[in-house]
Amino acid sequence: MPATLRHIWGVFDAAGGDLVAYNVSPDAPTTRLDPEAGTSTTPTSKPAGYRSADTYKDRAQERDSARELDRMVEDAEFTRARKDLERAFPRATVPEVSERKRRELPIPDSILQPPSSRQRKVRSVNKHKAQSRLPAVGYTAVKTLIDDPDRWKTVGEALSAARGDAQQLDEKMRSQVQRVDRAIQTAERWGDRGHIVYCAVTLPHTVPQEAVNLPSTLQPGSRLDFDRHTMAAHTVHQLDEALGEREVVFEIETDRGMYLGRSDTVDDTTHLLPRGMRFEVVSAGEGRYRRPDGSIGRRMIVQLRDVTKE
Repeated sequence: MPATLRHIWGVFDAAGGDLVAYNVSPDAPTTRLDPEAGTSTTPTSKPAGYRSADTYKDRAQERDSARELDRMVEDAEFTRARKDLERAFPRATVPEVSERKRRELPIPDSILQPPSSRQRKVRSVNKHKAQSRLPAVGYTAVKTLIDDPDRWKTVGEALSAARGDAQQLDEKMRSQVQRVDRAIQTAERWGDRGHIVYCAVTLPHTVPQEAVNLPSTLQPGSRLDFDRHTMAAHTVHQLDEALGEREVVFEIETDRGMYLGRSDTVDDTTHLLPRGMRFEVVSAGEGRYRRPDGSIGRRMIVQLRDVTKE
């Protein structure tokens, strides 16, 4: 940990060496929190960490350059399949979502409710339609990614090192990643509605008590890039087992991704978001959510809006 960061965020106590959190923003002038800087061995939570401000800026510029190359690929006279192979980031294949079916971020101080039985049934029906058109190799690629901790870790680390750019991966890894891309795109073609999904992010320190003291990259107006895939859910309570004193919850507004959950008979609203997404922070603060037993949970929630297309 850089000396400046240790000075601003906390000190190690003499007894056990634990980091004692101060109620101030942990960002030192030369560091930035990256929600994917750590090593992830499970889809349950994103492992955040600090990068130097220069490194954080350089990585953002490299992603911008890769997106510009993607625009050039789209303008080239290639087949659709060739364009998808040559792109750095997967394109969205979501059809136009009507205003009636679009989901917007809720008012920050409202009590978050799980989706209705009808909404879950519709998403489950669309999931099965997409799966019936999914090649076996695509189904296997997704299943292996989310079920095998070693695969999740290896793919995530490779994508982070490549800034999410598939063209920077070795041939075998690129092939595996693009199979998952195509599977998610198949699901997106059957997606006729917007999503509000939630994912847990593990900070390298205790979550500050006040949102104003969150790191600068989690403050309204900031932009975040997810180089890796994101395992999310349509309900906050589904994340409860992963939430501790170091976890914040990202509440994400998007049309993207692959619904993997069940209908209304099982408490499973899992949703896989594609790699290479970009978000704008809309707000941050303590949020409340209702559990199936009627109890109310509380958690620091950071609202994000998908701006990948911009």
